[in-house]
Amino acid sequence: MKILEFINHASIKCESAGLTVLTDPWYVSNAFNSWYQRPSPSADQIFDLIDSDDKLAVVISHGHDDHIDDWFIQKHLSNRLFFCSEFASPGLEKRLRKKLSVSTKTIGNGQVFGDFRIKQFVNPDFTKYDAVITIETDDFIIIHANDNWHEWPEEMTDNIKKITSKYDEQQTYFLVQFGIADCFPVNYPQIDDKEQHEIIQNRFEKYLLNTESNMKRLGLEHLYYYANQSKFDYSNSSQYSLYDAAQKFLKGCGEHIRQLNPGDIIYQNHQILKPRSKSINIFNYRLQALENFINKNFAAVVDPKTFIETKLVTCESDVNSSCINYLADVPLWNRILCGEITLESIIIGGSGSVYKPVKNIRDHHMFMSKQSYVIQANINKLGISFFREHFDEVVLM
Repeated sequence: MKILEFINHASIKCESAGLTVLTDPWYVSNAFNSWYQRPSPSADQIFDLIDSDDKLAVVISHGHDDHIDDWFIQKHLSNRLFFCSEFASPGLEKRLRKKLSVSTKTIGNGQVFGDFRIKQFVNPDFTKYDAVITIETDDFIIIHANDNWHEWPEEMTDNIKKITSKYDEQQTYFLVQFGIADCFPVNYPQIDDKEQHEIIQNRFEKYLLNTESNMKRLGLEHLYYYANQSKFDYSNSSQYSLYDAAQKFLKGCGEHIRQLNPGDIIYQNHQILKPRSKSINIFNYRLQALENFINKNFAAVVDPKTFIETKLVTCESDVNSSCINYLADVPLWNRILCGEITLESIIIGGSGSVYKPVKNIRDHHMFMSKQSYVIQANINKLGISFFREHFDEVVLM
């Protein structure tokens, strides 16, 4: 029996009796202006979600941007029912109802969605604006703890245990954050590399100690880590990854601990099925589709002898000396790919770089200036479906 499908970060999808529950979607937009998804979710999973005609509800644990993708919700989940944690301040509920205009119910003392029973638990000593969510059916229970890596107070643990005690170990799935979800110490230039490493290791040790403690107090033997698949460009090195550092730390910590990765499916008895083949992720899919769109349309308006291929690349990619390369960091590409800004932010604004052959590219520049707004209008109208139309297009040289 399939229990859940992991999409990315803190987003899982579980099904029961023809209904689907989705948690904390953060798939394509930047969070906090600079965070991006790393690893990015599978394009196949995102399109399956968009195409689904199943009755689906979305659970939002709290209002941090890496748990609620406003753009994706408005474009592709606006007709779904949302359940959100209820806090002392109604900011999260207002964001969903007023800003995103989606049908919303607060979880509060509990909600029911078909066979699903959804409850929330808040630790007032840690934060009043985050919640552990339990999602249960008659067959299984998922503890969607997201960012609640801290050791839980006794009363909160006992209340959760009252629910989990109805299930055996093979029916209980405990998911919790493992990873540093802020810029300390990596973006503190006054802290040298050695001290940064020590601070990071100490934080990892604390996360491990606390999450294992919660697992044992609940009487469980398995622990799944997630809510740590994000990156921003750290001031000390754009290649550095706290996610990779966390994975290195977790090696050898025990078989009872498992890091979830996009595409993983968890079955009953804690069996994990890994994707058989690597699907292209949704970021690369969109970037490739946009590149195809540009090349096809440019080829249609210029003499084939003067056509120069365009490449859209990130700062981690190599440029092609025979092509016109538009290079930008992932957060900037995300803003372009969500229609927030146009490609002119690179061409004119200087937010990225342009690498070109030793040729005059005036015609291409004029074409791109006009097409930038056509692209933006299509993205704003169609969302991710715009890229789907062009991913398989072949540019004729």
